[in-house]
Amino acid sequence: MESHRDKTARVMGLLDTWPTIDRSRKISTAEFRDRRRRVWHAISAPPYNADLGFVFCDEHYSGDVPYLFGNTNVSIEQVAGAMGPDEETSGIIAGFEGVYIAGQLAEHGGTRVYPTESLQLADEKYPVEGFALEDILAGVAGKAVNRIALMTPRQVIPAGVLANLETIVGGPDNIIDAQEPYQRIKNLKSDDEMQLLRDASTGTTLMVRAMLAVLEPGMLETEVAAYGDFVAKLWGLERYGFPTMAGSDEANVTMIGPCLNRPIQAGEFVHIGASGKRDGLTACCRRSIVATTGDHPETAYQTSWRELVEEGFRVGFDNYKDVVVNHMPAKLQEQSLVDFYNDRTDAVLARVCAEHGADAAAGMRARLNEEIPDLPSGLARMKPYTGTHNAGYTECQEFYGAITLESDDPLDEQVVTMLDVALRGRGRDFNDRVIPGFDYFVVEDTLGKFSERVENLTGYYNVDGCETPAAGKLPINVQALIGNAD
Repeated sequence: MESHRDKTARVMGLLDTWPTIDRSRKISTAEFRDRRRRVWHAISAPPYNADLGFVFCDEHYSGDVPYLFGNTNVSIEQVAGAMGPDEETSGIIAGFEGVYIAGQLAEHGGTRVYPTESLQLADEKYPVEGFALEDILAGVAGKAVNRIALMTPRQVIPAGVLANLETIVGGPDNIIDAQEPYQRIKNLKSDDEMQLLRDASTGTTLMVRAMLAVLEPGMLETEVAAYGDFVAKLWGLERYGFPTMAGSDEANVTMIGPCLNRPIQAGEFVHIGASGKRDGLTACCRRSIVATTGDHPETAYQTSWRELVEEGFRVGFDNYKDVVVNHMPAKLQEQSLVDFYNDRTDAVLARVCAEHGADAAAGMRARLNEEIPDLPSGLARMKPYTGTHNAGYTECQEFYGAITLESDDPLDEQVVTMLDVALRGRGRDFNDRVIPGFDYFVVEDTLGKFSERVENLTGYYNVDGCETPAAGKLPINVQALIGNAD
């Protein structure tokens, strides 16, 4: 196997040729203030009539406090944010270590930081003066708080924090769900946000390209991912939307699982994924390949799955462009992916029959057509998730903007979305094999919608329906990029 020294030299050569960015580019203080102003205007008006708006974040869900207050450096301790009628009293609420982390970027966010024991690490003691959460919120609101607009989804807020808020306002009825107006504002991206997303996309594709350049059978998944992480920081990506992915063989079943100390074997499917951030704004690029060698080329069966998903990606992109250009209901794009897979059900079953026998194909047909409430039948049942989702300060945890079959409205004026076209081979859990000899294949790119124009920020495939090579981007099929930096 090639030495890490030689692999590193190849990756450094790749880094030298990759497009660069202005690392000092960031969202302005004025934009953070404007975001808070627009959100406050929405939640203080009927039907919300809030005394105060509240958001929450931790390292896993790091979208809302950074968006409103600019602290993109959330680390270890959870943090919250509160906003009221006075811009000068609105601010970040943090524990006794987090208060210093939040303070690092607070001035740039045009805000202040309040220390509180309520958000500190569970069992440590700190010689720091803090304030009761109730007193902090009253100071932000300028009065005793009776009605809080909750803008972060309850699913990600600890029960103890919610219970504290309910006690402060006299019960759960005075905690108002204000996600919808907040998320509409957050979904619409500014020009500066889109530029940072473009920067993040260029760095993310570099991560994927570096991993492809060094990948060979015999390497551990963690070793492959290490090269993506290496170039990320050298190039200028501060953080990730998810841990860098390099999953082989049965690790494909996880679909979004992190790399482990598992060797990659010749002939296995491998999924590679990266999600870099620039000033909090998050991109994503994922590809699947086969770890080939001269003795273990890609089989015809493997090629058929690769070509199926690659064709699905083109269908998804083309229909995304159509709903954008023609201002059509976004759900038509998701429907196109469902129809695409179902139209190929019989052809896929014939392929399985030829490779694994009639009994295997019959068993798979029965599983695809089994009546399960709220689930589609046919090959679309093996479509693992919504094909297109929103992004921003998180990679896929925006809780708004995914294109589903219920998305009746057109897409907003300027947004970023991840086109994530995939197929899985397992059913309800890890051990439930539905498709013989196949676990998962994915093609995912970051798309920018600029009014009626669509730009693929990470891939070659574009609105002309063809692949045009471009610096800092990748083709749909990356099989030829394995083991080289050409």
